Amino acid sequence: MRSLIFSALFLLPILLIGQIQPDSELNLKLEGKQKFSEIKQTVLDHYNAKLSLLSASDTLARKKYMRQLKMWNRQFWISECYTNAEGIVQNPNEINEKGLEEMGRMKSKVTIRHQPSNWNLQGPYWSDKGVGRFDKIAFHPTDPNIIFAGSPHGGLFKTLDGGNNWFSISAFLPSLGISGIAIHPTNPNIIYVLTGEANTGGYFGNSYISFSEGVFKSTDGGNSWQKTGQIDTGNYQGYDLIINPSNPEILIAATSNGLFRTDNGGVSWEQEIFGATCWDVEFKPGDPNMVYAVTSTQFFRSNNGGNNFTIINTGTLLNAADRISIGVTAANSSKVLLFCGPGINNSSFHGLIQSTDSGSNNSFSLLANTPNLFYDFTGTPSQQAATNTGSGQSGYNNCIAISPTNENEIYTGGLCVWKSTDGGINWTQISAYWPSGSPYMHPDTHWLAINPLNSKLFCANDGGIYLFESSAWSTKYNGLSTSQFYHFERENDEGDIWGGCQDNGMQEQNGGGSYFNYNFGDGYDEMTDHDYLVEDGDDDDVYFSVNNSIYKDFAGTKTEISIPNNNSFFANLAMSPEEEDKIYAGYNTGLWRSLDAGDNWATVSNQPANWCVSTTKHNDVVYFAGDNGLFRWVTGNAAVNRNPPAPYNTNLKITDIDVDRLNENNLYVSVAGNEENAKVFCSTNGGISWTNLTLNLPDVPIFCIKLDANNGLYVGTSIGMFYKPAGLGHWQPFSNGLPPTPVTEIELWPEPHPTNGNPPANPPATPEIWISTFGRGIWLTQQYTSNCENNLPLAGVLRGLNYKESISTITSTQELLGGEGTIVKYNTGNKITLTDGFRAWYGSNFKTYLTGCGGVVD
Repeated sequence: MRSLIFSALFLLPILLIGQIQPDSELNLKLEGKQKFSEIKQTVLDHYNAKLSLLSASDTLARKKYMRQLKMWNRQFWISECYTNAEGIVQNPNEINEKGLEEMGRMKSKVTIRHQPSNWNLQGPYWSDKGVGRFDKIAFHPTDPNIIFAGSPHGGLFKTLDGGNNWFSISAFLPSLGISGIAIHPTNPNIIYVLTGEANTGGYFGNSYISFSEGVFKSTDGGNSWQKTGQIDTGNYQGYDLIINPSNPEILIAATSNGLFRTDNGGVSWEQEIFGATCWDVEFKPGDPNMVYAVTSTQFFRSNNGGNNFTIINTGTLLNAADRISIGVTAANSSKVLLFCGPGINNSSFHGLIQSTDSGSNNSFSLLANTPNLFYDFTGTPSQQAATNTGSGQSGYNNCIAISPTNENEIYTGGLCVWKSTDGGINWTQISAYWPSGSPYMHPDTHWLAINPLNSKLFCANDGGIYLFESSAWSTKYNGLSTSQFYHFERENDEGDIWGGCQDNGMQEQNGGGSYFNYNFGDGYDEMTDHDYLVEDGDDDDVYFSVNNSIYKDFAGTKTEISIPNNNSFFANLAMSPEEEDKIYAGYNTGLWRSLDAGDNWATVSNQPANWCVSTTKHNDVVYFAGDNGLFRWVTGNAAVNRNPPAPYNTNLKITDIDVDRLNENNLYVSVAGNEENAKVFCSTNGGISWTNLTLNLPDVPIFCIKLDANNGLYVGTSIGMFYKPAGLGHWQPFSNGLPPTPVTEIELWPEPHPTNGNPPANPPATPEIWISTFGRGIWLTQQYTSNCENNLPLAGVLRGLNYKESISTITSTQELLGGEGTIVKYNTGNKITLTDGFRAWYGSNFKTYLTGCGGVVD
């Protein structure tokens, strides 16, 4: 009978999770607070009070607090989208999963009509400073050129050429987070992934949709996927997944709810360690009967393949640890290294703990606790102080790898990567945090892996995947499009796509799917003075907000135009359609206006306005939204409340405002939150009265809204796109070929009703719609059309959600891949012919109908 060892419940201080550092004073202030608004205000008041005590010359201390404010504001931005009517943050996974179920029921009744083409990814496929966050790497058992990489927000990617080019193989799973990858040792077409995010938590339970949906399995190299048995009924994060090399039916998953094991390939799972977060799990090299696992302060060992575990006595060595990673090597199978956070100060860390006796009782000793391997020492003193705050983020960046051929060659990952060649006694920093350092690599290391087939070292971090060779790092992320865009603009003054990304700054297109980093930090919002958007615009000025700053670029010269003494983050920007020098910035502290292109700023309203700002062409009317709802402001007057009616309330975040360019009194707002029938509202009299246009939209956050030239509406949600033609009483999914990812901004090309009355030069042959996503980059497709083709030939490969419709006939040789998450429907009037070559893979959902263009399907 299986015996279970119950570990003592270890209550991790809540602010140690993710990138937010512990603050006992703030923890006390937050005790008992549940409403998002109360938590947010408490945090802002706390750090603003700290900042007010510092002199302006104390830049190092100010940077420390501002860094923490940035991490909190990241959480505010996403968590506020998932509040309920009482203002309490809900579980995003549950909301989105229910929304996908609603979308499935909608597809059977409403269908996707008249989306002329699938969505096409526009990158970034490559960027000089990073394309997006990656957490996991796994290798093919016999081919060193085949590698797998997992993103916490973008799914699983695969390369066939050693990392030079990547492609997505899990884009349509209901969870796009990958926290563990296990490749079958003798049949590499069998792949398992543990979903969710391994490295971000936070005060609100999860900052960026981090909970796991369990383990998914592919038996065809990633073409199609099926979900395995349920691991746990509660909410949990995944941290690692390993497969027994001698018996690949056995897999073990480390999670925030303990350790789980299957001995039947995932059909069912049993819990083996209860009551604590299991950060890591490893088999002993050469002896998979021995399994190691760690919680925050304990080391576990199993002698029977993970059937049961025993707590190993490590004395007091782990008492003050917060997160531990396990290092093992085939070069010495008896060696076990424990890389333990946190860092204590800039010269020491909790320690690297070693056992040379397979982790037996009382066999561990301190190997090293200096230098601090979670820190960066390559920058200037000012840069080091700005970077190395609190514990060095050991709860967010914590990994270790040992050479499979040389036990003395060890690598650790924290903010940067360190290397030892003498078994862990002496260390050299081999990646620089700042671009001015050498060798530079994007910071925040999540996974280090050495390919046993060729001994090449790969790193997964907040920028992508890197390879270490000849004492230098090379980028290996061509095709890894997982950028998390807050906002974007389809073109800047040079006609390029550009936008603001979390952790990867302002990204600007540099031809095709290649981008370059225009500014570091968290890029947020941007705008250009296009002549078709501004009457006196000439396409030569660009503005963007990064962290708590605002910048202007004129003729290639970048100038900071930030509002003085500003401690707020993520300004929403807007420009007057009549005067290009009249610009607006919305912050937590209110709405600001500049009449001279940012040289001077004045307060328009002290109502918090950081959610969104929208200007109008006539009468200088400005609409803005913030903590207290929606407001209308006209020059020289006080801002007037213009809230939509119930069930909207100010606990629900207004995420976007779109104003009819022909009439400033016609406005449309999108609403986030978890409240049914409170998603989209419109007004034709400047907000005095409203019509609820939520209709059949699923109860998920709406991030953005856009009115087209025919008075149809697009909305971007946390699970994809929807469209409502003018006069139609329901919304239609508009997500053919689009992964179920948050859509954060919508742009139409050409823009409807240009301000100067002239269409832009070189418009596309067919009107386009562009979107940014928070985790899968930039996408493009044709705009809605009311026309259907008479006879529709279909060929090629389909994955994900697709609806194909024609008037008379459909002939198909398509291959429907993807398994779970792929839903394909054909509808025509007379005949559907599936010819040689047509295939629907196991797990895919395929239906046909003969009701004709616009006909009802069930």
